[in-house]
Amino acid sequence: MANSEQPTETEILVKGYSPRFARAVRHVLGIEGGYVNDPVDRGGATKYGISLRFLVSEGKIDLDGDGRADFDLDMDGDIDGADIRKLTVGDAIFLYHRCFWQRLDAEAFAQPIGEMMFDQAVNGGLAAARKLLQRAINILLREWSAGLPQLVVDGDLGPLTHNALKWCLSSPGIDRMIEAYRRVVKDRYRAIVAANPSQRRFLKGWLRRADLLGAA
Repeated sequence: MANSEQPTETEILVKGYSPRFARAVRHVLGIEGGYVNDPVDRGGATKYGISLRFLVSEGKIDLDGDGRADFDLDMDGDIDGADIRKLTVGDAIFLYHRCFWQRLDAEAFAQPIGEMMFDQAVNGGLAAARKLLQRAINILLREWSAGLPQLVVDGDLGPLTHNALKWCLSSPGIDRMIEAYRRVVKDRYRAIVAANPSQRRFLKGWLRRADLLGAA
């Protein structure tokens, strides 16, 4: 007698990234480079822009439910420099998307605003990227006599920030918005060096990075 049971089918789910994120992450990966363990770098050992400090805080997720931190890549029970060394480009892209692109809701912002914020979130954290946007908006509000109040620079991108950004993009326009964001990013880098002169060796590269914002 034939077996009447139907064969079990395995459901395969494939998660893709948007073309916009794919372009943005290629740009960031091109800037960040491979493995570096510079004692002056406050983030510790870094690979593809993922620092040890960041991996320790974000890598303890267990999406596959196997009871082990997903980014304990050498499976020794902790996340340390050895795991940074084993990090792949695919791992870095996953973390960029999960921890920066999605948390910023970057796709909700006009191009290249979302991309600039993503770059700066990777480089300096989510709060810094959001505050930089508000500071850039305030420059345009001040210099173009919008008659709109200055934003409180608190990193809360609520209706007031979005309405002010909408005005900035329509008048004075996207090019000046990009210029203003670059300006405040350079100010942030210079402030880091002023507070900690040991970081001066990175300043030239940081300023070059700021000049590339919005260009990719």
